[in-house]
Amino acid sequence: MSNSGKEIPLAEFANHIETKNVAEIRKLFQDDRKFKGFSVLMIAAMHTNGAWVLNQFSREDKGKIDQRSTQELRELADTLQLDVDDDILSDKYFTPLMLAVMFGPPDSVKALLDAGAKPDLQTNRGFTAKMFATCRNDDTIKSYFTRNREFCDAYWGSCNLM
Repeated sequence: MSNSGKEIPLAEFANHIETKNVAEIRKLFQDDRKFKGFSVLMIAAMHTNGAWVLNQFSREDKGKIDQRSTQELRELADTLQLDVDDDILSDKYFTPLMLAVMFGPPDSVKALLDAGAKPDLQTNRGFTAKMFATCRNDDTIKSYFTRNREFCDAYWGSCNLM
């Protein structure tokens, strides 16, 4: 893979996840490369098979577990064809956990929580991974946040975020 350019080459990165190419992903991770303002862990968190990346690399640099996106979600969502509400599209400061909760598989959410990701960090508009979990139609993901579920239901009520 070429190291030219600053952005994560998305198609190549997806292939590296699928083939479990640790060496190439490590280069991207160590160089702190991003795609549209979103880090290696953030992109991996949304990938169907990205949990192994989270398990592997969250141990190598714990500081990146709660790293926040620098850009609004809109451009990434357009590129990946994600269906997201406008309020969320114009928000920023998403963590890998938030993105896993919204778009990833339960294994990614669990990997991040097990690695110590903070579920109460907020986006620019004040949303948390716990709040996003109440909106996700996935009982497994919701179950990771059940300890404080009563608060979320009372505060959040019926969800129409995503």
